Amino acid sequence: MLIEDIKSCHTDTKANVSIVLKDLTNDKWRYTLDENRVVPSASTIKVLIMIEALNQVLEGKYQLNQNIKIKEEDKVDFSIVKDLSAESYNYVDIITLMIIVSDNTATNVLIDLLGYENINKMAKNLGLKNTILSRKMLEFKAIQEGRENYTSPMDMAAMMEGIYKKQILTSHMCDLMIDILRKQKYKDCLGRFLLEDVDMAHKTGGLKNLSHDIGIFYLDNIDYLLGVFVTEASSDVEAKEMVGKVSKVVYDYFYLNN
Repeated sequence: MLIEDIKSCHTDTKANVSIVLKDLTNDKWRYTLDENRVVPSASTIKVLIMIEALNQVLEGKYQLNQNIKIKEEDKVDFSIVKDLSAESYNYVDIITLMIIVSDNTATNVLIDLLGYENINKMAKNLGLKNTILSRKMLEFKAIQEGRENYTSPMDMAAMMEGIYKKQILTSHMCDLMIDILRKQKYKDCLGRFLLEDVDMAHKTGGLKNLSHDIGIFYLDNIDYLLGVFVTEASSDVEAKEMVGKVSKVVYDYFYLNN
């Protein structure tokens, strides 16, 4: 019933859809669809950046409470940091802003601090096969030159599950990452048709006619990982609704059967 209901969410669309669904409590994959498809990562790449940012704390390069100044010329449009008057932020707050409101100024500042090479080295160290950071956020010239950030649903699932199982960096850092991901403010994809009090740690990503969201759901008797990646949709709304419909089907199934 679960698989049939999930399939019914994406059979009548011309969009390309990929799905990963794993029962984390029982360590069992429940459904995958084109899970190794390489897709533009949009803001889901920020999970990888967060991991490397905290790795460099462990390496002693930065401290969580270290004050980081942000230059005016580094601020980009559609950024909360640009709209605020603060000239500096704690390192951990920059990471948090990058995740919970997907702030692109915060992201670009971190890319400069961490370095492309180190971020992509982390991807390789994690065993990710299709994830690469090639440009900053809103770097339109790079896009025109054909440089894009890529990932795959299975790569994202590997990162999220690794954080959940506390197998990435240290147990403390995984707890911190889960705490940050749980504070995600964008609820219009996986959470689109769900109750407001659903406990989930997730990261969204969106571009034109593209919407991704992957996260860990904490229900009373089961934890599960769900990622839905939609590209080539007819509109942003269709893409987000597709993610939301799949999430609703999955949530209802686990809520009623556990």
